[in-house]
Amino acid sequence: MSSASSIDSRVDDDAIEESAPLLNDDVESSIAPEELHSDSDDDLADAIEDEELSSRALVTVFISLYVGIFLAALDSTIVATLLAHIASEFNEFRSISWIATGYMISLAAFQPLYGKISDIFGRKPVLIFCNIMFGLGSLLCGLAPNMWFLVFARVIAGCGGGGLFSLTSITLSDIVPLRQRGMLQGIGNVLYGCGAAFGGVAGGLITENFGWRWTFLSQCPIIALSLMAIYINLDLPVKQIDSSKFKRIDFLGSFTLVSSVVLFLFAISNPGDDYAPWTSPAVIFTFLLALVFLIIFVYVELRVAREPVIPLFLLKNRTVFGSSFTAWFMNMIYYSHIYYIAIYLISVQNVSATKSGSSLIPHFVGDALGSLVVGYYMRHTGRYFNMTVLAAFCMVLGSLLLCFVDMNTSRLLVMVIVFVPGFAIGLYLTITLVALVAAVPREYQAVSTSIQFCFKGTGSTLGLSISTAVFQTVLATKLSSRITGPGAEEIISTVKGSIDQVKVLPAEVQDLVKQSYLDSVRAVMVTVTAMSIMCAGMSFLMKEHVLHDKARRK
Repeated sequence: MSSASSIDSRVDDDAIEESAPLLNDDVESSIAPEELHSDSDDDLADAIEDEELSSRALVTVFISLYVGIFLAALDSTIVATLLAHIASEFNEFRSISWIATGYMISLAAFQPLYGKISDIFGRKPVLIFCNIMFGLGSLLCGLAPNMWFLVFARVIAGCGGGGLFSLTSITLSDIVPLRQRGMLQGIGNVLYGCGAAFGGVAGGLITENFGWRWTFLSQCPIIALSLMAIYINLDLPVKQIDSSKFKRIDFLGSFTLVSSVVLFLFAISNPGDDYAPWTSPAVIFTFLLALVFLIIFVYVELRVAREPVIPLFLLKNRTVFGSSFTAWFMNMIYYSHIYYIAIYLISVQNVSATKSGSSLIPHFVGDALGSLVVGYYMRHTGRYFNMTVLAAFCMVLGSLLLCFVDMNTSRLLVMVIVFVPGFAIGLYLTITLVALVAAVPREYQAVSTSIQFCFKGTGSTLGLSISTAVFQTVLATKLSSRITGPGAEEIISTVKGSIDQVKVLPAEVQDLVKQSYLDSVRAVMVTVTAMSIMCAGMSFLMKEHVLHDKARRK
């Protein structure tokens, strides 16, 4: 009780009042009151408040929603573990980041649209659509004849994956109180962690026995089960579809947002080595075009759109701003860690894909444990500030420790270290989402959640792109300085194109190449540590709002 009372002093007196007047006069006058509220969602919340959802019904709905999340988590670590092997098969190691960023660009571009679209057409049909897109993308990945078809298939999967993440969170926030939401988020992150942990090991085993294509094809039957489970078990009020609902869609805002995000991420994802350099006219023009679309988007959302796809005024709220940018840096860190620790283990430690995947399991265990700890803490105290401090400390410490891995660091020690930032991410995942939902009026719950997922999506791509640029730049410099003499250019070109070719080099050359890979990974980890410090700073912007114990907040 003493700890809870000490936290009370940190809660602003106007914390509850602040969420209500978020709407300024201009915005209120531009949106009719009946359009601010989703009648079916309110009816659902009323029903839950009057008659709590039975445990069996809640578990059934929860599992149905999280089958897709489990698969998306499985997919992320499968790709992280097999990235080097897939790129080596196509002899395209220089293009390694596109396998991941193709998915992330698509996910980031479409994620912010799902909240508003599901407000208009309902959660269930949009969830079904996202499952179909993710399954189609996985099927095409397994059939890809070359690198760039695989990237295209990853884009298709990303269109669906974005909705699986955001709509699952939005739907759960619709039907459970905020205090219980934290605990359910923790359990959900355990399922996510199980998928992520299982993905690396299963991906390695399937690849070694059947080939990497089957890691994608094997997901298709599971996504079919997810579709059936959502169709049968997710019993939400049906929204009538008519032509008037299409008029509520902010098509111009959606188009300019997607265009801006895609152009920006496409430009930032340029490796800057074998493709156009960062200062080339093509890259500069792409950045400028992205900026133009962004300016148009902001104007449309503030002055033109009747129902903005993203109500930008929400970012004036300190908690929404802090939560979104914490999620932004958090995802930069997360993907940089799992991709480049896997590359470190394969290239420097010379471990198999299976062992590389299993080495990441403690990271996902930490993620799951962190989510459970903070979920339990929120449920019993209704607070989260102390957990924010703990998350900030663990994030910076874990990232800093990874800067010191070397050629002789044991795989066991690496596994212990990666647990620490994983635990921090588990804490942050729940804190940022619950704080965001608590800070805004209920009618803006879906779109504000979409804002955060938009930041997560762009953060994933931006973080991995920055890490890739750092890695490739340092690797090229170190290889050029260490490998000289006759045949040096051919050796450098070979090891930059395929990590598997390192094993066939003479022993003395192998050591030089491994040291170059190690220096490159270290440079990435130093960059990620800087991101961790910024993530911690942003997390302290979030105010501690009251967590309500009813699904419908008054």
